[in-house]
Amino acid sequence: MGRFMYVHFGDDIPRKIEVEYNKLLRREQYLRERDAENGLIDIVDFDDVLELQPDPASLPLNEYEAEEKKRHDSRLDYLPTAMELLKSENPEGYALIKDYFYSEKKVSLMFLASRYGITFEAVRYRLEQAKAMLKDYIIMHENK
Repeated sequence: MGRFMYVHFGDDIPRKIEVEYNKLLRREQYLRERDAENGLIDIVDFDDVLELQPDPASLPLNEYEAEEKKRHDSRLDYLPTAMELLKSENPEGYALIKDYFYSEKKVSLMFLASRYGITFEAVRYRLEQAKAMLKDYIIMHENK
């Protein structure tokens, strides 16, 4: 910030008003200087930044979101192949995934525990293991 420049109004404006106006200008300049010292942006600078940024609602998708959507869709396309790999390597995990996620009606973990004759915690653990295997298959396919 530069030096403070006193503003003269001339003879039409009373001297008292001119002095008060310049006090307010000097105070405003002082506050801007303090904000700059403390790393805060000036509201004028902030308005300039807002003018440069486009409205996010007006953009359909940014590049990152478009890339994430493309990656998600490609992973979903590979899911049936990953399920076949899971079926060959871990048939029990495949059956749990199929019963839990692909059933017509909502199935609870307690129902699966009674159906397979194992504990609730074992069903949860085996589901997590099967999901981790599916994730690994899909990521390996992506990295090829």
